[in-house]
Formats: sequence, C-alpha cells, structure tokens
Amino acid sequence: MKKLTLILAVLVLALSSSLSAQNNPALFGNNSKHIRVGAGINSYGIPIEVSYDQGFKENLFGVDKLNLGLGGYVGYYGNKESIGVWTDGEEFGYKYSHIIIGARGLFHYPLIPKIDTYAGLMLGYNVASAKFFGAGTDPGSASAGGLAWGSVIGARYQFNNNWGIYAEAGYSISYLSFGLVYKL
Repeated sequence: MKKLTLILAVLVLALSSSLSAQNNPALFGNNSKHIRVGAGINSYGIPIEVSYDQGFKENLFGVDKLNLGLGGYVGYYGNKESIGVWTDGEEFGYKYSHIIIGARGLFHYPLIPKIDTYAGLMLGYNVASAKFFGAGTDPGSASAGGLAWGSVIGARYQFNNNWGIYAEAGYSISYLSFGLVYKL
C-alpha cells in the first residue's frame, strides 16, 4: 500500500508540473457532477470500473475548499484458473468473477493547484462466482455475496470543461486505477 501511495503521489506531482500552465476547472463543489470510467490493477487481473461523484456539501466542517462528494460505484473483474489438462489435451479449471456495487463518499481538497485531490470510503456489496470450465464432470460451481468496503485516494485533472483523467490508489476492486472523467 505504501508503494502505491508513493506511485500515485509521483504521478500527481508529474502531472501537475507538466500541465500547470493550462487553464483547468479542477475545483470540486456543490454543482460538480463527474462520471469516471477506468481500468485498474489487482492481484488477479485488470478490473474495470465506473463511478459517479456529485458535490454534496461545500466547506465541510467550516474548512475552506474541503468539499464532500457522494456517488455510486460499479466494478468488475474476472479471471480464469486452469487446474489441469485431460489426456486429450483439453484444459479444465474455474472461471471466477466479482461484481462490486457500492456507494462512495469522497472528501475533495485541492492540495495541488489545478488538480482535484480527494480521499474517501466505499461501502457496497460483492457478488462473486466460480464456474467450472472444460470437459469432464462438473465438480460444482458456486456463487456468494457479501459486504464490500474500500478506501481510496485520488487525483483528477480536467483538460477542458468536460473531459479529464483520474488516478486512484486504495483498497477496493483494484489497488491502482486510471481512466477518463466526464464532467456533466
């Protein structure tokens, strides 16, 4: 986790120094509405995610520029694990999938000029499944669900009034994610 935080900090600093000369509507407030679409990295593969963040409360706790955003989150990843190979050369094993649906609360505070920096929490539900693939007798497939939670730190840079990019690190469906932001 420390390495991911360090990587994100370096990316944010590099992005801010290389793009600081451009005009950027990065401040997050009550009228802010963002849709994020991205891909991440975790131990099993490359998850994809979609999230929505809307400004809810400005100057939270009386702190100037500390703004609260609330929204939703959907993430998916799947992977395939081969257990063995039959005598005819066909492999068999399991396909796993996870879908996380949740709500996020993000605290936005501009630590770096022209870049929206934030940290927050997610609470949701994880739908997981394991399905057998290959020839032979299916020893059984399973599905389960349960509470999912996560935390995140991130940064967003807007190229113009509508489009931007984001980077996030934390504990959720991915450890590190990048993607596009559309400001509504």
